[in-house]
Amino acid sequence: MKWALAILVGGALLLLFWGLSLRSPAELAPYERLSLALTAPETHLPELWELATRKDAAGWVARVELARVLLAQGQAVSAARLLREALDLREAREARRLLARALETSGQIAEALAEWKKLLPDREAAEAVLRLERDGLTAGKVLVDAGAYTQALQALNRLSSSNACLLRAQALAGLGRLREAAQEYEKYLALNPKDAQAQVQYGQILERLGEVGKAEAAYRAAGEAGAYRLGLLLESRGQTPEALAAYLRSGEPEARWRAARLLEAQNRVQEALAIYQELAKGSARVADDAALRCYLLLSRQGRILEANAFKNRLPPAFLWLLGEETPPLLVPDPRDDLPDAVALAEALVARFPKHGREWAQIVLEMALNRASPAEALAIGEWYARHGDWRQAFAIGVRVLARLPCPRAYRLAYPRAWEESVRRWTSAYNVDPLLVWAVMREESGFLASAVSRSGACGLMQLLPSTARWIAEDKLRIPYQEDLLFDPDYNVRLGTWYLRHLLDQFGGDVVWAVAAYNGGPGNLRRWTAGLSDPLDLPAALNSTETREYLVKVLNAWLIYRWLYR
Repeated sequence: MKWALAILVGGALLLLFWGLSLRSPAELAPYERLSLALTAPETHLPELWELATRKDAAGWVARVELARVLLAQGQAVSAARLLREALDLREAREARRLLARALETSGQIAEALAEWKKLLPDREAAEAVLRLERDGLTAGKVLVDAGAYTQALQALNRLSSSNACLLRAQALAGLGRLREAAQEYEKYLALNPKDAQAQVQYGQILERLGEVGKAEAAYRAAGEAGAYRLGLLLESRGQTPEALAAYLRSGEPEARWRAARLLEAQNRVQEALAIYQELAKGSARVADDAALRCYLLLSRQGRILEANAFKNRLPPAFLWLLGEETPPLLVPDPRDDLPDAVALAEALVARFPKHGREWAQIVLEMALNRASPAEALAIGEWYARHGDWRQAFAIGVRVLARLPCPRAYRLAYPRAWEESVRRWTSAYNVDPLLVWAVMREESGFLASAVSRSGACGLMQLLPSTARWIAEDKLRIPYQEDLLFDPDYNVRLGTWYLRHLLDQFGGDVVWAVAAYNGGPGNLRRWTAGLSDPLDLPAALNSTETREYLVKVLNAWLIYRWLYR
């Protein structure tokens, strides 16, 4: 470990000195001028205008800063032109926001509206759509589709058409105002009873309100479109034959999967197998699960040749469950190809303490647009050296799709926040590679990640779970903001993995499934399970089945790369 760290540190220092030595005064001169101009942009307009003719990072920054000054001075048309030029060079939300403001200020309403829509569901953008879109129904639909529900209601509240009722219902549902949403659905469906999708949405609201009888009626009114939800409702009430009939009427792959599971439970294995085979040959997200069922059922019947045909369709996670671990196929690493942009980025960080990191990232983003795989790898490795794991990971995934080489794998499966991960995995006796696999699939190494359910941070902990771990188990202070601190989040998430491993006899597969689905649900789903290979099929949640495969796949690649 020590020698590997020494090589990494030495390499980074060598790159720094190499980058600085290659940067001539002429190459850094635009950034020196830019740095000076930014101390007081209003008094350095000629300098900014000259820099704004460049097509590099210095020119990009100069255009945006100059546009900001011009907009404040009432020269919105000129500001908009500069911002369009900047966005042609590099996309950035703040530049687009300035462009939308400039266009609106200059009276170019249609153009401004188009730009604001690109920024939804940002609150300022939503309020601009509300302000600029003359047709309330159109504004409401745009805002509902973007998830800006509060502003959507403002656009729709005075409208009485049935379409307005539907959009209001969807907005109210998005805000959790379920009773009001149900009332709006009822108004809409009184005039449009054959709208199957609206019937399904209405049924889901009713289920959440506990009105399962009315929900069942809504699903039945939706016909085939409601058959899957109807099957779920009937199955939850123990009406298995009726649920099976509903699932078989649906064309949705998940409904077909559930029908096969019920048939298998009734020992109608051949009928189940026919559905599994159909699903395994498709591209729906249940295809992997169906292929595993085909393999297991056919093997148990002694039909080995037929079973092996489905074995080829299994993801690495399922092959590992069967006792086989096959490393990925690799191509050689490309020759080292360090783009000038990487050396310039290193020099900017060293030379300009205030703006250097920001400018370096602009340089690298612009270079990445035209980079070869080898150059993209070098850029991704720069981000990794500087601790920007999210960017390094994103670049690694992008390159890996084109060039499955060891360097791309190391970027796409990084050992992010290694000091914290090793500290807490050592403290709680958890495989650090498993923590990285969970972190990768939970947040994609974005420390500020927040899910729709409110899970926070690198390991996507629900605040309620995190508080319980911190205060009741670890006896440490808890604040929700701390969940976005990598070290704190990794500590709590690693402890929770240990907790789950202890609950399920140290079995990684069960612990990973419980991390997503919850230990209580997992016990309920697997009651009476006799063969561990049947665990994936027993998971009564599509999300948990997918999660299990993704995390195990990632864990296996981490083991291959680093163990």
